[in-house]
Amino acid sequence: MIWKIIMDSDRSTRILRVLAILLIIFALYGKSYLMFWAGILIGLSSYLSIYYMDVLTRKLFYPNPKEKIRMFPGDETPWRLTVSNHSRLPVFNTKLRLLMTNDAEFTNVKPSEERRNANEYILPVSYFPKEEKCITFNVKGLKRGVAKFSNLEFHVSDLLSLASVKMINDRLVQTEFIIYPTILPVSGVEDLIKLQQGTRPVPSSLYEDHTLVVGTRDYLPGDSFQRIHWKASARMEEMQTKLHEKTVSQSWTIFMNVILDPKEVARVGESELLERQISYTAYLCQYAVQNHIPFEIYVNIKTMGRLPYLHLEIGEGKPHLVKALELLARLNINSIKMPMFRVLSLFNRQQIDSTVVILLGDDQTDSAFYNRWIRQGINLHKVIIDEDTAKLDRYMVRRSIS
Repeated sequence: MIWKIIMDSDRSTRILRVLAILLIIFALYGKSYLMFWAGILIGLSSYLSIYYMDVLTRKLFYPNPKEKIRMFPGDETPWRLTVSNHSRLPVFNTKLRLLMTNDAEFTNVKPSEERRNANEYILPVSYFPKEEKCITFNVKGLKRGVAKFSNLEFHVSDLLSLASVKMINDRLVQTEFIIYPTILPVSGVEDLIKLQQGTRPVPSSLYEDHTLVVGTRDYLPGDSFQRIHWKASARMEEMQTKLHEKTVSQSWTIFMNVILDPKEVARVGESELLERQISYTAYLCQYAVQNHIPFEIYVNIKTMGRLPYLHLEIGEGKPHLVKALELLARLNINSIKMPMFRVLSLFNRQQIDSTVVILLGDDQTDSAFYNRWIRQGINLHKVIIDEDTAKLDRYMVRRSIS
């Protein structure tokens, strides 16, 4: 850890240095051995105080490991903070100060100050020479989000408390406490599971595995340009189209619109409505993993990168569920949002391989997109949120709002 050193109080050492010089001068003129040695002793104390502080600020080490502690709201887990004293001097009169965002809290340490968005914790610590010490905190998740340390610092004083310094970490603390959303059930999801899942090939199916090419046939007008098998076409000297393996696998595409319906916001509240959408999305992801269904998520929040919006690429299994829950945990109501039609427009440019598309949130503004998808034969569903429950239902064609 690289520390930013701030001298909190060195006035006492400056006064002692001046006093030592005056005593030595008066002792020389007055030929007083007692006054001379008193000046030497005071000056030596001032020098040792400065030396002690200089050594400790260079030898106190926090490794700042990159770690993620995952939990659900209400869960409690231990977390260990390791700090080493690499010097040959002991460390006394030292306090550790932590400032952590209040998505989580320490249950075995009482906060010294509770702020609006963060809690401050101050603990007295001490170290013997060359000692490494672990401090164990019990961390409890309070609400969905990512709890981080906005500050970690040491307040170090010398043995005589003549001077003190603040050692403030000059890097971002890499420990994160990821609190997953509460999972709320969505009824009607089981109706989507009508076929045995898997990648077993079948002679006739509406769905194809685009990663498995089982042969070719002559090119016909209307065949997609992406389905042309160029190597086979060059070998046979005429255009050939790929034949893909027929399967009964399903895959889901989940769209979550975080630009909320004003009527729903007035009825439920913006924060509560968004939290419920996130919780229902988490349930859909969990259900998909339990039934071996690959899924992907689109959220109309601006990001930096190849895509201008938040996207979890298609995948399956427990590792993919962890990625989905972490993505949902990091969603912030204050993030920069983008119109949903921009996400849908970019999504429309690619081939839609998912067998089921699920919508969460406001669908009125962009109903023209959804109506077009239905006419194209896409299996489109909508999560309908009631007072305390949610139900998955087939999306019905409706008139677009001009």
